[in-house]
Amino acid sequence: MAGASSYRVLITDISTRKAFDLANIFMHKNIPLILADMPHGLDASLLAKAYGKPIERLRKDTHFFEDLCAILEQYADEKIVYIPIEEDTTDLVYNFLQKFDYPNFFHNLPPRKSFDTVRDKGKFSAFCQAEGVPVPKEYSYEALLKMEKLPAALIAKPKSGSGSVGILFIDTKEDLLACQKLDMTKYIIQQRLENPAAVEGGFFLFNRGEPAGYYGHKRIRTYPVKGGVTIYSRCDMNPQLQALGNELLHKLQWSGVAMVEFLYDSTSGEYKIIEVNPRLWGSLMLAEFCGSAMFENYCRSALGMPLKKAKIEKERYIRWIFPWELLVYLQQKGKIKNFWRRNRKDTCYINFTYSSYGRSMLFTLCNMVSPQKLKRLFQKVTTG
Repeated sequence: MAGASSYRVLITDISTRKAFDLANIFMHKNIPLILADMPHGLDASLLAKAYGKPIERLRKDTHFFEDLCAILEQYADEKIVYIPIEEDTTDLVYNFLQKFDYPNFFHNLPPRKSFDTVRDKGKFSAFCQAEGVPVPKEYSYEALLKMEKLPAALIAKPKSGSGSVGILFIDTKEDLLACQKLDMTKYIIQQRLENPAAVEGGFFLFNRGEPAGYYGHKRIRTYPVKGGVTIYSRCDMNPQLQALGNELLHKLQWSGVAMVEFLYDSTSGEYKIIEVNPRLWGSLMLAEFCGSAMFENYCRSALGMPLKKAKIEKERYIRWIFPWELLVYLQQKGKIKNFWRRNRKDTCYINFTYSSYGRSMLFTLCNMVSPQKLKRLFQKVTTG
């Protein structure tokens, strides 16, 4: 059985740093895990040692149902809770739930329609406009082509996908015309709000349309410097963002976790919602470090158990030193005040806090020997 805990947590996509940090949080709390993925060769060996636990096979192809059934049958006497780490895996889980009904398999996922709505930026923008939720103004590509000049600085985002991959900045009519070589039906074009480095994150736990947990963060440093992924942030409890996010997720009848990104529009004097991620976020460690108890409460809500009371500590920080903060430090020729200052009391460190030094270094090595991750690192560095 699962020791002191009444359940096990199924953690998929274990080669991702999000999975590593989440696993370390649960191990720190003595909550048993099932690690599942399909690493190969050296990756598999290093990952097993980095986690200090065996890895169950979970192929994200036509064998997904077979592998997940095998895992649930292996732990048939225990309650298994699934947490959404990556969207493609969660999509497969939704398909699994339509076909199978295992009494020991638990989750707190949103309705499939809501999940699909926030994944498609076009559908999401249309939903927000229909519900009166503030989002950046949207433009039709065909209508823009007929205009003599652009009405504002614009941004074109792929309707599906995450992060900054595929994003286009449109500042001139020439930039717009250059988009004709692309299939613009797959993009959404919106007004580009200034100061993208000022994006604020709100992190929510909902249970069947009702709020069950919240904390936020403010960016201190990003990579790239002018607005990219957060690499140094501070816990922040902005009541405006909490209220706006609660309103949106209630309208979606949300369940489970969600990251909502906000940006202040100085022209309208209000916060606008940029996007919603229906999965765990890169800075998830701050959720535990600031006292939100969000991930344990996700499991409890999935099992119908009473939730733990959150005790948020505002003066808590998160840093992602290797490789991103270190790259910014080198780019700025070492001119970052207190860069080497360490304070484990008020700061957590991605891939290191809640883990041993040896396991952290092994996981870092996994990333360094992975061709796919090295390629992604190169792409970020050359475009940043």
